Parts: sequence; structure tokens; C-alpha cells
Amino acid sequence: MAKPDATPETGAASAPLPKWKRRVFIAATMGVPVALALALELVLRLFGWGGYPAFIREAGELRPGERLCLVEPAATKPYFFANPTRPGYAEETNFVMPKPAGTVRIFLIGESAAKGYPQPRNLAMSSFLRAMLEDLWPARTVEVINMGTTAVASFPLVYMMQEVVRYEPDLVILYVGNNEFFGAYGTASINAAGTMPTWALPMMRAVRGLAVVQALDAVVHRGADEDRTLMEQMVGQSVIPAESPLREAAARNLEAHIGAMIDMAQDAGVPVLVCTTASNEAGLAPLGEGDAAAARFEDAKRLAAAGDRAGAREAFLDARDLDTMPWRPTRATEQAIRDTAAARGAPLCDIASLFRDTSADGATGWELLDDHVHLSVEGQAKAARAMVESMVPLPEPIGVDSSAAAALPGWRSYATQLGTNPYDDYRVNHTLRVLFGVPFMKRTNPEAFARFDGACRAFEATMPPPILATAREWQSGRVHAGALRPLTGMVARVLVRENRIREAAGLYEIARSQVPDYNSWHIEYTYFLLACRERQNGSLDETDRALAARAIGEGRFLLTNGFSESGMTERYVGRLLQLRGEWGEAIPFLEAARPKMAVEDLVACDQALVMSYMRTGRTADAIGIAERGIRESGRFEPVYRKLREEIGRGTGPAPQR
Repeated sequence: MAKPDATPETGAASAPLPKWKRRVFIAATMGVPVALALALELVLRLFGWGGYPAFIREAGELRPGERLCLVEPAATKPYFFANPTRPGYAEETNFVMPKPAGTVRIFLIGESAAKGYPQPRNLAMSSFLRAMLEDLWPARTVEVINMGTTAVASFPLVYMMQEVVRYEPDLVILYVGNNEFFGAYGTASINAAGTMPTWALPMMRAVRGLAVVQALDAVVHRGADEDRTLMEQMVGQSVIPAESPLREAAARNLEAHIGAMIDMAQDAGVPVLVCTTASNEAGLAPLGEGDAAAARFEDAKRLAAAGDRAGAREAFLDARDLDTMPWRPTRATEQAIRDTAAARGAPLCDIASLFRDTSADGATGWELLDDHVHLSVEGQAKAARAMVESMVPLPEPIGVDSSAAAALPGWRSYATQLGTNPYDDYRVNHTLRVLFGVPFMKRTNPEAFARFDGACRAFEATMPPPILATAREWQSGRVHAGALRPLTGMVARVLVRENRIREAAGLYEIARSQVPDYNSWHIEYTYFLLACRERQNGSLDETDRALAARAIGEGRFLLTNGFSESGMTERYVGRLLQLRGEWGEAIPFLEAARPKMAVEDLVACDQALVMSYMRTGRTADAIGIAERGIRESGRFEPVYRKLREEIGRGTGPAPQR
């Protein structure tokens, strides 16, 4: 009789595997894919995938013991995992650590409305706030560091606050609450992450931080929706009825996340000022589908026309709340801000109510808003004024004297001081023309599109052809190199060519305030501003020379820390040294810029380099530049022939600005 475990092949019994071997086998079977996944994760991280960039990063040492810190514009990109081709961005800003003595440092946290969109950075609420506080505290240096980031809901901002409290803030201001539906991690955004319980969102974030997941997202969404605006891309659920649980979830999320941010600040001993956010209630018709919101909006307009401000306010707010596409905050999200501030003892700046109280119809309209939630110049200034007045009861060093605050100049005075001008009015009108050209915006608010399109066309009709061509080039995006180049600086270049030097200098001064320092554009605009002043006055005074020296210092820092790829930093550091009469010192910078230059930029760089060679007795080097250009520059060959003739006469080229 055969044994039960005998096999025909061996005729012998197969003994069962010991338990320890079975465990090893199971562990190996399960461990191989885990090991492969870990290996893939590590490899992808070596190539830059995975994790979350810091919202603030150290750029390098300015002086012994002083480090320059930068707000990272693209830090929120991983939160846009469903539309990685069009993430939201912050403005690049910088500050020094440790905080210099005598400095009051304020961080402003929020979304695009806090950022100041669609206004340029010099006309954002943070700039108005800084200007007002500088008037109140003339003996102090005031920093208002704007962390506003486009298209995010409140959840990513919790992690921003985690970093902010480590950088010696004297005050944090929260202007948060506009994007709880359609922002990244909003309840109705394309990724729909905000529908999860608030306790699950950090786990979702951790998974989305894996390199494998991020790389897969990039492949899946490669090139998707690139022709659609960010506003269109963020919509995940376009119809949200008034009774939808997504509305309750939005208020719940906002309350939880603002509460977490207040707790972090208070735990770090940092005062926090919480603001409600304004929206266009009286001017903007409901954006979504459905008759109820539209009918209530018409009721509101009739009540306003009859002079019933209280009734009109209620009706306008009803229409906003009934809007099935809630790009604006609702009563519930607005109240969540008030309740959370009260529950945690944080001071409240109720901008939403203040704007309604000062508006003709009892609800906020076009005077203070440029679109649905973004503030006009007047709105930016008045929001900043409200923040100042809310700082009255705060302790030193950020408490404000109430009588001094009441005596501050009006908003127009600050707007003029900060650089309002017709070209930036046009910039904003064009931006809004594009926004209200989005199909659902144009369908529901055709008057708004006509408003901004008409303003653009009217100003375009007054532009001379060279400036109009420059405006068209600015709109095309070809000149921006990854950021929004100021229209003011581009128009100033045209004015220089037309010998309208005083006007150009004014626009270059504004352009400098519209870009961050420690940036090649800032160095460029400083150079052109000083070149204009030299032409106006015949020479630079000591103040001008000191300004040039500071810009040269910025450029040296950028070059030392590897921040120059285009060659523009080297080029304009060289030109600034030439303005200071330091012709020999300019040569290494201009020589380093040449290989990175092309077409007109290379010609201008060569002309500047020849000037330095001639001033330092290096005529043979100057001739070499000219003759190389004659041989190799194609359509610019006549320019180099003229340059060679000037060298032969011993005059060198005329300064090229």
C-alpha cells in the first residue's frame, strides 16, 4: 500500500514546509513588490519627484550671520495633482533672517485675493498696508510679506502657516475663504479632495506626496487642458444646489483649517488677525444655472433702485447663496470665519461687512471689486485700512494708535504714492476682459465683459502705434519668461526710444516696484531708471550711485548662488558698473553674459563691452568683437560695421540704453 504523500516521480513522501520557512516564503513574496516600489520611489526622488517644496526657502548668505529667504512661487504645485499643467502661484518675495532690529514683520496668508490679483504687486493690499504702517511707525522698518497663492482652498494654507511661524513674525493676517469650493482641495474642485473628512486630508496629502504618485499624475495629465484658463480647470462639479452637502463641507473645512492656523500662531506666541473676505454681490449676476438665484438677483436690484438698502442686501446675499456655481463665499463660509475667530479669541477684521456698510446698495459692487472676489485698487486700499484699524487693540510692537490711524490720508493719496498709472489700468482691464470672456462668465455676465472690453478698446484707441504694438506683445506672453513682466517697463522702453526720458523714468520706477528685488528684472529696471536719470541730469548723484551699488550687490548675490541662467543679471550688473564709471570692473560680467545672449540682446551686450574695452585701452579686443559681428551676425552686420568704424576713429560706440 502506497504512502499517502508518495509521488509517482519520486515514490517518496513530500514533507510539509516548516512554519518558519512558510513565513519566510510569504514575507519574500510580499516583500519583493514592496522593495521594488521603494526602489522606484527612491529613484524618482533622485530625479526631483516626491514631497512638497518649502513655502519659504533659504537662498544663501547675504552677509555673515544673515540669510536671504525667498517665498517660493511654485510651492503649492503638488496640491494641484488633478491639473498639474496649470497650478496656482504665489508672488516671489524675500526677507532676511534673523529679522533685523527695528523691523516689524507681518505675513499675509490667503488666496489670489490676498495676493492682490489682478492688480500689480505695488497696488496689492499688502503694499497699501505697508505704506500705511510706515506712516504710523516712521522709526521702524515695516515688512508685509504676501503669501497669497492663486486657486488654493484653505487646507494647503495650514502647511504654509506651519512654516511662517518659524520666521519671526510679529503678526499673521489671514484673508482666507474664497476658494473652499473650487480651489485645490476644495469640495467641488476637479480633484474633489475637500469632500473627505478633515481628519483624512493629511493622509491624502501624504499619499499625494509620494514620488510614484506624482510621476504617474504627470503622465496621466500631460498636456491636458492647456488651452483652458485656471478658473475653468478647477471646476469639478459645475452645479452645486443650495441643499448640496458640499456647501456644509466647505464651511466645515474652512472652520477647521482656519482654526488650525490660529492654533499654530497662538502656540508660537504670534498674534493673528482674522479677516472675512469681500465679494461682488451687487454687481455680479449669479454664475451658475437655475432660475432661483437669477430671480432673487433681480429682486435685489429692484429693492436697491427703490432705496431699500436693508432689503436689497438680504436679496443680494440670497442670490449669491443660491448661485449653483459658488465662486464667491457664502453666508455659511463667511460665518465660519467669524465663529472660528471668536471661539479662539482671535481679533476679527470684518471686511465683508464693512464693504457692505459703505456701499450704496447695501451690498458690495463694482466700486470695490474688479470681478467676483478680487478687489479693485480702491478695495485693496480700504481692506488695508480696515486691517490697520483692527490692529488698534493689539499689543506692542504691532498695536496702532487709534487717533493716528484715523488721520491717515485717503486711499487715492496712497494709490498715487504707490504708482497708479493708465498702463496698469489697461493691464487690469485686459486681464478682466480675458476672465469675463470665459464662456460661463460671459454668458451670465455679458455686461461685465462689455465693461472691460470697452475700457480696453477705448485706451487702445489713444495709444500711439509703437505702444499699441508693445501692449499686444505683452498680451501674447512671449516676453514674460515664466512670470508676468510689467507692462510699465515695456512701455518705458518705447518712451526711451522716443526720447521721452522723464516719462520713461517714472514708469521704470514703477516697474521696479512691481518685481521682487534679488531678481534680474529688478536689476534691469534699476539700470534703465538710472540711465534715464543720467540723461536727464548729466550725471548720477550720490543717491543714484548708492542705488546702483545696491543693485550690483543683488546681482553678485544671484550669481554667487546660481540664480542666473539667461545672462541678464551679468549684463545689467555690467551696465550698472559702467554707469558708476567702473569700466574695467564691468568687463568680466559683460563677457560672461555674451554666450547667453542672442539677436538684439547680443548686439547691445557687444556694444557695451566695446565701450569698456575702449575705456580701458583694450582696442584689439574691441576690434575683435566688431569683426566677429561683421562675420557672424547676419542682419546685424551693418551695426557691427558702424561699430568698427567708430573704433577706428577712437570714439567707440555711443551709449546704448
